[in-house]
Amino acid sequence: MSTKKATMRPKNDKKNANRAVKGVNAAHHHHKKGDKNGKGASGKAPERRADKDKRRVEGLRAPNNSYFLWGHHALGAALANQNRRIKALYATMDGRDKLVALFSKLPQERIAALPDIKLVERHQLDHLQGAAPDGGKIVHQGIASAVAPLDSPHLDDFLDALDDSKPHRLMVLDQVSDPRNVGAILRSARAFGTSAIVMQDRHAPEETGGLARTAVGALEEVTLIRVVNLARALEALKESHFHIAGLDMDGTTDTKRAAQAERLALVMGSEGKGMRRLTAEACDEVLAIAMADSSESLNVSVAAAIMMHSTQA
Repeated sequence: MSTKKATMRPKNDKKNANRAVKGVNAAHHHHKKGDKNGKGASGKAPERRADKDKRRVEGLRAPNNSYFLWGHHALGAALANQNRRIKALYATMDGRDKLVALFSKLPQERIAALPDIKLVERHQLDHLQGAAPDGGKIVHQGIASAVAPLDSPHLDDFLDALDDSKPHRLMVLDQVSDPRNVGAILRSARAFGTSAIVMQDRHAPEETGGLARTAVGALEEVTLIRVVNLARALEALKESHFHIAGLDMDGTTDTKRAAQAERLALVMGSEGKGMRRLTAEACDEVLAIAMADSSESLNVSVAAAIMMHSTQA
């Protein structure tokens, strides 16, 4: 709570304030009396607010082959990830201290490799180009960065590098297309020890700031593997001794076998249609979540979180 006392406004200031309000109202009234084409007394059409906003924020765009990250968690995780290429850093005057605080947690060699901070106005971060699909405001906390997408490892290389002395959990997404769902699944994967997400190149969201924002830093910590053919990917997982368990409402609610597997890959279908037929046929078993009869199906990210929790190693 602020300890400052409210000061009394002198009567003259009050009169001036009232006079200023009247001046604004008078100007508005005068504008309404313009001609039918919306022109004022000057004869020129007034500039629309949308045009002013567009002109004001235009220019702050990510460099080629990069996209924007924003917010404390997503940006902090990206800075800490040695494999993340940072192309530009932006901050408001207030946000600059937040970036400096994040720098203090990094090794010196990482700090030396980062670009200088560019000071910008808050409205330039409010409407980062390409950040929001509808062009609306984003919650950036005064900091943002332009980053190159992370390199996706080849599935075979990832599987060859797995440690045989401990259990492993993977998540396979069959055409899950909403970036918010993928971001939420990444966040749950980090929480429940799932080390990688396997998804297709097509029919899957690109790596974006919105996805990273939903993942709350997990995009930097959970490996995202993109494959051309999901059926072949499932075959490769089986050859690497993974038990493949899909999720469908008609499956069994007994998850003991899946939970006891040393290597387990859970398969989630798309938001609307679920797993495709060939994907379901490639599964060693199909599981279901026990729910009340009156309950409708769960959102794919919620269902994924439940399954990762109930089968974690």
